[in-house]
Amino acid sequence: MTTRRGALAGLGAGLAASLLGGCAARPDGRLRFGLPTAPATLDPRHAADAMSYRLVRLLHRAPVDFDAAGEPRADLAEWTMAAPTRYRFELRDDARFDDGSPVTAADVAATYRSVLDPATASPHRGSLANIHVIEVVDARRLDFVLTRPDPLFPGTLVVGVLAARDLARDAGRDRWSRSCGAFTLEARSLDDTVLLRRRRDAALVEFVTVKDHSVRALKLIGGELDIAQGNLAPELHAWLAARPGLRGLAVPGSTFSYLGFNLDDPLAGRIEVRRAIAHAIDRAAIVEYLFDGRARLASTLFPPEHWAGTRDLAAPAHDPSAARRLLTAAGFGRRRPRLEYKTSSDHFRQRIATVLRQQLDAVGIDLDIVSYDWGTFYGDVSHGRFQLYGLSWVGLRLPDVFRYAFHSTSRPPAGANRGHYRSARLDGLVERAERAGARAARVRLYHEIAALLLDDLPYVPLWFEDQLVIMRDDIEGYATDASGSFDALATATRRPRHAG
Repeated sequence: MTTRRGALAGLGAGLAASLLGGCAARPDGRLRFGLPTAPATLDPRHAADAMSYRLVRLLHRAPVDFDAAGEPRADLAEWTMAAPTRYRFELRDDARFDDGSPVTAADVAATYRSVLDPATASPHRGSLANIHVIEVVDARRLDFVLTRPDPLFPGTLVVGVLAARDLARDAGRDRWSRSCGAFTLEARSLDDTVLLRRRRDAALVEFVTVKDHSVRALKLIGGELDIAQGNLAPELHAWLAARPGLRGLAVPGSTFSYLGFNLDDPLAGRIEVRRAIAHAIDRAAIVEYLFDGRARLASTLFPPEHWAGTRDLAAPAHDPSAARRLLTAAGFGRRRPRLEYKTSSDHFRQRIATVLRQQLDAVGIDLDIVSYDWGTFYGDVSHGRFQLYGLSWVGLRLPDVFRYAFHSTSRPPAGANRGHYRSARLDGLVERAERAGARAARVRLYHEIAALLLDDLPYVPLWFEDQLVIMRDDIEGYATDASGSFDALATATRRPRHAG
């Protein structure tokens, strides 16, 4: 592995050389936010990747959100359980679109009916499959009638609300005209720049996609960016945080990183191969040397502090000898299996891929790394075009993700079972958890699901990455949370500079 000292020396030299060309800042009042990848969509019905999810939250409020402990809380609407299969939601008085018109029960109903419509092809359809019918009571109230009781149902209503009039026009994806979040969409250009206007004071926030981490660093140093967040290599984060005029922020994260397999593939679909890979990977070394300790090892999708998390399960330990024995038993004693690993073109993700290749090579597995720009990579993963890939789950709040990601009925576009995992036992456990009334009973079942997933390994759990931010030292009021949200942009400002 590249040492931190060597990496920093090379990075510093490269930055110094580039800085000779100059990076002139052009302060014009707006905050400029650097993104490592462009959002795939700003439509809440389709947002599934991290950047889309975070920007959509700024534009489109949902009926329900979550607090820091992972418990659902009212956002646009309060709710009551009128019956085990009926929830009534009442909209807040101040719920309004950016043109001043109220958000109505008809808007909420139209949004969620659209998500449930197979023609929309929403990736959120599977998590809302328990909805039997949506009944509008009056302008501010509506009922969600379920096919079965679900005490956690309110927490599934996290898709941002669109205007019924926009949806009635059948304008298609990303063709909405009104939003009810803290920001409105000012412009979106072909170069993946997104300009948002804050509703409370008309302040502008410009999101600029800068894929190369060195260029992002240069733009921060030169004042062309005010904030950068996401896919910052830890040594780069530390180096930038020590620069004059910049400061860093690191928050323990809940973003779950994993290796995913195509279980229909002749090689990746073999449990012996997946277990060998799990034993071959030295996750602790990667966290120590590549992440500089800015990550926690994971064994399941939720961190231990989440109410559905667990502390008594561990992912397969680093054991190269066990990996070799598994491969020999699977018939690979004299021939080496060869797998293709897909990842994004981000430099840090490619470094991780290179280390994975070295670790797998040591036990007798050849790994071909194929990297694409984010859109192509995510499209391939979403459509099942992979043997093995590395990705992260961002913003997980409810254990309904076990249905969404692993239930046999949740293949895309109905869900995110991209690897085509099939397990009658898993399906049964998920369905039992959904029917269980008491939380304690559900927690036991979720832990059993987590243990089963560690045994079957449709994913190899890797780590929970810290959320790393670099910002200029005159930015006030910006922070992030475990999920890496951009929500604090609703109040962040730049401190005025005084002539002196």
